This record gives sequence, structure tokens and C-alpha cells, in this order.
Amino acid sequence: MRFSILALTLTLSMPAVAQVTISVDAGANRRDIDPRIYGVAFASTPELLDLGATLNRWGGNAMSRYNWQFSTANRAKDYYFENIPDTVSSGDGSNGKSADDFIDATFAGGAEPVMTIPMMGLLPKDRSIRCGYLISKYGPQQDADFEWRPDCGNGRYAANPHDRMLHVNDPFDTSAVYPASHQTDWIEHLIATHGSAANGGVRYYSLDNEPSLWSADHWDVHPDGSTYDEVWAKMAEYGAAIRATDPNAVITGVEEWGWSGYFMSGRDQEDFPDGTDRANHGGIGYTEWLLQQAAAYEQANGIRIMDVLALHFYPQSGEFSNDISEAQQLRRNRSTRALWDPAYVDESWISCCEGGIVKLIPRLRQWADDNYPGTQIAITEYNWGAESHINGGTAQADILGIFGREGLDMATRWTTPTATSHAYKAFKMYRNYDGNQSRFGNVSVSATGPNPDNVSAFAAHRTADDQLTVMIIAKVLTGTTPVTVNLANFPASGAAQRWQLDSANAITQLANVALSGSSLSLTVPAQSITLLVIPGITLSAPTGVVATATTTSTATINWSPVANATFYSVYRSSGNDTFALRGTTAATTFSETSLTANKTYLYKVVATAGVISSPFSAIDPATTIMFTDDPLVAGTRAKAAHITELRAAVDAMRAAAGLVGEHPPFTNPVLSAGTSIKAVHIQELRTAMDQARAAIGLSALAYTDPTLTAGTTKVKAAHVTDLRNGVK
Repeated sequence: MRFSILALTLTLSMPAVAQVTISVDAGANRRDIDPRIYGVAFASTPELLDLGATLNRWGGNAMSRYNWQFSTANRAKDYYFENIPDTVSSGDGSNGKSADDFIDATFAGGAEPVMTIPMMGLLPKDRSIRCGYLISKYGPQQDADFEWRPDCGNGRYAANPHDRMLHVNDPFDTSAVYPASHQTDWIEHLIATHGSAANGGVRYYSLDNEPSLWSADHWDVHPDGSTYDEVWAKMAEYGAAIRATDPNAVITGVEEWGWSGYFMSGRDQEDFPDGTDRANHGGIGYTEWLLQQAAAYEQANGIRIMDVLALHFYPQSGEFSNDISEAQQLRRNRSTRALWDPAYVDESWISCCEGGIVKLIPRLRQWADDNYPGTQIAITEYNWGAESHINGGTAQADILGIFGREGLDMATRWTTPTATSHAYKAFKMYRNYDGNQSRFGNVSVSATGPNPDNVSAFAAHRTADDQLTVMIIAKVLTGTTPVTVNLANFPASGAAQRWQLDSANAITQLANVALSGSSLSLTVPAQSITLLVIPGITLSAPTGVVATATTTSTATINWSPVANATFYSVYRSSGNDTFALRGTTAATTFSETSLTANKTYLYKVVATAGVISSPFSAIDPATTIMFTDDPLVAGTRAKAAHITELRAAVDAMRAAAGLVGEHPPFTNPVLSAGTSIKAVHIQELRTAMDQARAAIGLSALAYTDPTLTAGTTKVKAAHVTDLRNGVK
């Protein structure tokens, strides 16, 4: 899939095991974790369900040469440049059946497919097994498919196996030329079969796979290194075609293999250190230049042909292997810092360039922000190796924690580890640790410790049930580590559940960890992943909320105290708009100023302790009208002014409720001083008031004399007071 250059083995001493203190502040560095970081590739339905994975990628080298018409892909250098038809669930494999099977399995597993769209234009010409370098045609080669098709060579000269057989073979031995319309036909088929992106169908499309390596992986059909201009022309053509076919598609682009591919085109990588292609494009790095072209294209055409900047990353010091020597395990522990740490100098050949500072996720974010604002970022291939060893498991857990903390938008692992592996179970620790689909939290919060090379920690608030999840990853190779977790801004209600994966390779629920004040203490074994699930307190919604207009421009909101609450947030809506935060207070009263006269404002209150909030209180209105003769004393005769003011107040409440159109005209629309107030005047107000309160979600009023009879019921002060209380 990519080049790998091994660094010299470093001789390192074993890390000392010492007391570790982890500080978790649930109120600091809060950031939503995008669930799309929990992606894999080529997972089955049972694997997707068990892992709780959110994305399933159809990618890799072969997908650069997948012909949906025949469900056949060329395996490129990965397998003797052979066209191999996919196995399909039914039929003859025509019309993209193998891709349809993948998509169906992905949706059945609760995930979304990420489909690679080939851009090279040379695809298998039929559903037959064919190979790009027939030994009988092109002569002896360094290796061949001796097990199945011994005439299929590997495209390297027998005399010098490091040399590729470039411009030797006929690309049309295996392939035919297909235009971009061939791929839009495929997308139209996907829409017809599975639905459009907006209607539950395929949403994610990737613009090919590692185009700067086309000449390194697919030299049978693309023997020369790809250039800046070639790749951009393909991206523009195919991206625009995808957008035109499914306007709501999410398109990922660049999809480059690794460090060299971020900065250099395929041509410059082939000719290194010449760099002519980059020099001809203003000396701008390859990825940044492509982003700039995409931004310029949108400005000129009004079409965004790339939504997500996606790159691949594999550590280059041998971590992506099954090497579990002491030195490699320690290096694997450290090298995850390449994903984020601006102080980490890469230990591989990458140290040659950019000061050896990868800081991949911040780099991606900066590139996107600087060159094409609004573009999301993704790592759509990564793998730290040692899947069936606990060292690979701790690396996988570390990576997922980093992705969430650093704000990555999408990620898909290459590929899906086997279900019995430590890496697989490390993934489950975030997404299905108890077998009941319980998850790591959805809002990342601050978690710090002394040395992430020995013990790393991540924390997230699970807002659905107000639990705090803390992932402790002990990377040290030997010895137990005593750990103290100090909590801030999270009022815990009791002991923490403890789930653990260690070298025994089983996720186990251990005894709960007791809470002492705001701290928890435990001991973790070497090379282990421990998840603490800490329950938060439950806050009741504030009750007794009463909003009252004190003048035509001020209001006061009062409520009853809530046990364990430390402060309250007051929200307001007016004119049928959304509720907006007006302020916070530790008291149980709140005042508003600068309000508009003759208007109804709606208020509700939330109680909070740390990051835990109660449900909203019931809504209560305040209408900025000052009533004549307030309060009305029993026996006071109702006046025209009282009814006119109430009509204005009820109309204001109806406006706040979003009731469109006038209510039936009031009897005697203009009431003159001295006009006799009748039962019908009160009844009309009650009807209009009840409609407004129901629309807002307020409880119905209990009226004095619920049934008013015209000509019989005498209007009382209590009838007017009831209505005034309804609008405040």
C-alpha cells in the first residue's frame, strides 16, 4: 500500500513505574467527538455491530481499478497485477453486485459505506482473470503467482528485482479506457439501488486512492509518476461529476499515502530529490496546492468538489508490522505522538523534513483552514501493527483517544483487525465495552498526566446519561502502576464501574472503584487499557418558575432551589423564536432589563452542577404591560381600560406562541370609557388566551366561574385577575 523505510533500532531503558496522577476537568477543553472517527475498512456486518463502527471503507489499491460493470478489480502490485472477479451473493457479478453486497452489509451493521471512485480511467475490461505481466509474453520476472497462475509475473526484472518493468507491457492486456461518465453511471446505479445521500443511501465518496503512488502500485497501466496537474484535473472532473449526480454526497479528496505524498507529487517522488514539479507550481506543497485549486474552483464555478481533506498515515519505523521486540514496543508507544504533538520529532526517515515534526491532525486542520476554509479533515488509512499483541491494542486505544481529543472529523482504520485480536478489543473498549453497545463519552474533556509514553489518559462526558468516561492506557511493559484520578467540574454520585483489557486478551468488568471526595485511586497492570465509567448526580428540573414583568421594560424570574445545583441558567424566547441563554446566577432569582413594552417574553430555567445540567423547567411568560388598578380588589367594577389592556396582552402572548392570523374580532373592538363590560368580553379573552397557552405548552388556567352566561353572569374583578395572571 505504501513505502516503508525502517529507522535504526534505538536502545532504550525500560520506563520506571511510579505513581501517576491524572487530572480530569470536565469543564475544560470540551469538544464534541465526531462519531465518524470510529471507522474501519472491509468489515462484515457482525464485526460492524460488535465494534460499534460508524464507517466502513471500500478502499485500497485494488479499488483504484474496480470496474463496477463486472465486479472485478485489478490487484496491482499487491497480487501480480491480476484482474480477479469478486465473489458475489447472487447473479453474474454485473452492475456492481460486489459493491452492492458490501453496501448492504455495511448498512445492516449500522455503519455508512465510504466508496472509492477510480480516477485513472484504465479498468478491467471484462470479468475474466487476466494479468498485466505474462511471463510468456514479457520474459522472466523476479516472482510469479506460482500457486495459482504461474504465468503471471510481478512486473520486476528477474536480473534486477528492484527495477520495475516500465513501458514494457501492454496496458490493454488487462484493461480498457473508461471515461468519468462510467463512474457517474455507477453512482446513478447506487442511488437507484440504495437511495441518494439525502435519503439514506451512500453518502461518502473518495476520489481514488493514493494517486501519487499510481506509478509505484499500478505501473502496468500508469508507469510514470503522476503530476500536480494530472491529479488536479482528475479531481476536478470526477468531483464535479459526483456532485452533479448526487448533490448531497460528501466527497473526500487527496487520499495520499503518507509523508512524502503530502508534499510531493508522484513525479517528484519518482525523481527525488529533483522537485521540478513542485518548483513549477510555485514551490507550494502538493496537498496545499490541491486544496487551493479546489477553493479556486468553487469560487469560479460555485461547486465544492471536495468536502473532506483525507490523508493516510503509517508510522515509518517498523511499527506497522508484527515486530514486538522491546525496542519496537517502546517505539510504538511513543510514535502515536506523531498524530498531535508539536514537540515530538519522528524517529524514522521522516525526521529529514519539516524538522521531523508531523503533528498530523493540527497540520491537517491548519492546511484546511489556510487553503480551503470549511473543509473537514480525515485520516482514512492508519495502522500501528502488532494487532494480536497487547502493544498493538494499547496503540489502537491511544489512537482513538487522540482522534477524539484533537477534533478529527473522520477516520477509517486499515483494515478491520480479527475479532480475537487485542487491537479489535481495544476498539471495542470505546464503542461496545460491555457487549450492550455502551460507548465512551461523546464530548471530549481535559485529561492530563505526566508522560503519555508510559500512561496516556482520555476523558469524555457521555451527555445522554451524564456519565464521565475515563480511558487509562498503561503502556509500560512491566510492573503495575498506581493511579489517582482527580476530578474537577464533575459532581460524581458514587463508585465508578471499571472495565479492563490486558495481555490476557479479554474485556473484563472488575470491582468498582470507590470515590473519595473528588478522587479515585486504583492500580493498573502493565500494558492494559482501563475504562472508568463514573456516574454523575441527577439534578431535578427547577420548579416554581414565575416570570413577572415589573415595568414595561423589566422582568423578574424566580424559582425554587434545586438540591445540589451550584448555578442556574435562564433562557428566553420572544416572538416565536428559539430560546437563547440570557445569563447565569447562583441565586434563585434573575432580572431582565431593556425589554420592549407590550410584548410577551417566555422564560425557562436549567439547574447545573459542574457539567451536569437538569432538564428545562416549565415555561412561564412575562408580558410587559402595566395594568390599571393592579391589583384589583374584590368588588372592584371591571372597566373598559381593563379589557383593552388584556386584549393587548393576549395578542402579545399569541404572537410569542407563533399563532398566525387574527382571532375572531372582539365584540366592541373599541371600548370607550364607561362601556359596560360583559361576559362575552371575558369569554373571548379566555378563548384567545387558552389557544396561546396551549401553543406555548403552558398549563390551562383555572378560571373563576368557568362557564359564563351572557346576560346572566356578572363580570367580577376575579375574572379580570385570572386573565392577568395568565399573561403576567
